[in-house]
Amino acid sequence: MKNIKYLIIILGSLLLAWLLPKSYHLVTDIASPNIFTYYSSIDKAFCAIEFDEKEGHLIRKNIKTNRVYSELEFDSILPMFYSTQLFADGRMPKSIDGIDINPRIVNSKKFFFRVKPADKNKPHIPLYTLFESMSGRVRIEMPGDVFRLRDKIEFINPETNEINTEKSEKFNHHFVKRGFQFPAKMAAGNPSTRKAYDEGYFIIDNMNQIFHLKMVNSMPFLKKVPLPSEIVPEYILTMEPDDRSFYAFVFDANKKLHLITTDSYKLQEIPTPNYDVDRDQMMIMANPLYWNVNVVSSRGKEVMALHADTKEIADRTLIEGQAVGTNYSKYFLPFAVGFTSGNTKYIKPIIHFGSYLVLVTNFLLALIFVFIIRYRKQEFQFIPVVWIACTGIYGFITSLIFNR
Repeated sequence: MKNIKYLIIILGSLLLAWLLPKSYHLVTDIASPNIFTYYSSIDKAFCAIEFDEKEGHLIRKNIKTNRVYSELEFDSILPMFYSTQLFADGRMPKSIDGIDINPRIVNSKKFFFRVKPADKNKPHIPLYTLFESMSGRVRIEMPGDVFRLRDKIEFINPETNEINTEKSEKFNHHFVKRGFQFPAKMAAGNPSTRKAYDEGYFIIDNMNQIFHLKMVNSMPFLKKVPLPSEIVPEYILTMEPDDRSFYAFVFDANKKLHLITTDSYKLQEIPTPNYDVDRDQMMIMANPLYWNVNVVSSRGKEVMALHADTKEIADRTLIEGQAVGTNYSKYFLPFAVGFTSGNTKYIKPIIHFGSYLVLVTNFLLALIFVFIIRYRKQEFQFIPVVWIACTGIYGFITSLIFNR
């Protein structure tokens, strides 16, 4: 019976280690405000939109000067972000910094790029759709098959599960000829028909080489991307921008970001704040004049403005995360058990340990438990006391309930 009781106490403690931290943070946590930040090509400074809790409305201001703008004024100092409104009102400048501004130029250079840890760490089905890149049709059409990368490339009919041997051998010949080393570590593409054109896939092989795969007039196109020796790619995200100036973003092992340009696959480094693709979030808001690079991490929100043509840093700022009061959980929660995280691929037990300060609380709870069992005139049991000293409030609650 004692063994069964101890097992129930252990399971109950683990259940509380999952529920108590969740309940505590649900009640006490206050979300840190997400302040929208964009670099003004007029003021040459970062401007922000934030919600004023006291006034109950949005505040639009220049971060450097703290000047507050009306909505119409704010549109004018961020012409690249509010370009649609300014063109409609006839308020868009003809040129900014000597660059002619018109709807075609603005729309071809504007894009939003966003990446978060879950994008990289979630499991992916290793089946890929390869479109015809030179179909001659206005709309991209589904090819009717998918491919996979194991010890070779194979094209499969998803309806019958049959391998298209002829097509597979034709493509595999190019992989062998170009020196591709199987198995592939990852393949990055955009398997959507809702885009103006298709640039296929960028694939990292087993030797950390990058290859560009396309299908052109039903024939394989495979090109090796020249990489400097110091760059070891870890993650790739592709993009088909309207101006066709680049192919993909490459995150390397040194936590640097690079751009694969359409100029002979040359790599261009993109300056970023300290960034970990496995833990932090990044967003790039680009326009013809500047690229706004936002990184959200435990440090807060770090923002850079890069010149669109050279990618040199024009300005940078840090919006620190706001303190939300004292975190009392470190005094009584020794650890927390979770099962999901943006940093892991699958559901599994994840333990987050607290501060060493909780050891004092654990010791006090163990003493209180000893006094309680003596008050109840129960037999002293050494194992529950040690368990409480290790697990704190979780073991204390379950031991009180089941130690009768």
